[in-house]
Amino acid sequence: MTRECIRSEVRKKRQAVSGIHVAEMSLRICEKIVALPEYLKAKRVLCYAALPEEVQTRGILWAIQRSRRELYLPVWQRDGSMKAVRVTEDTEFKPDQFGIDTPVSDETLPPEQLDLALVPGVAFDRAGNRLGFGKGYFDRFLARCRCPAIGLAYELQLVDAIEAQPQDVPMQKIITERAVYNCAASE
Repeated sequence: MTRECIRSEVRKKRQAVSGIHVAEMSLRICEKIVALPEYLKAKRVLCYAALPEEVQTRGILWAIQRSRRELYLPVWQRDGSMKAVRVTEDTEFKPDQFGIDTPVSDETLPPEQLDLALVPGVAFDRAGNRLGFGKGYFDRFLARCRCPAIGLAYELQLVDAIEAQPQDVPMQKIITERAVYNCAASE
């Protein structure tokens, strides 16, 4: 199946899930994240503000801040790059070009200094291959990270195989509401 076909099929599946079910699955995923050794060791964590069809991250964003870890959110730049912007209780937000609430701050962290990256995607396979929206923001950013990259997904987003492109960065783990998958591509 082509990458576009996978994107289309998985997006249809995600749109068919009820809001209550999304909340329940997202909570289970959050519970798994805070128990991970990678999370427990991390001091500087990159997460994302979720779009409606993505794994909802309010719970994990709250947990990161309450645990006295440093929270960073991705901010997309018009040149196709992404930066990690620190979020504190005083941070102001404004919608970006995609309608995502984005922190307004000059406090950034180089990707190399992150301890953990929690990453969204449209689809994943169990080898750790990730299919995003096709713009490459996360892959370009993750290529510079030295920390574990962990994909967050609903079980329905897992597919048999995604043909990896040279620029794709594989996930070390994928967390769904049902399981934590250690990925073959990252071993």
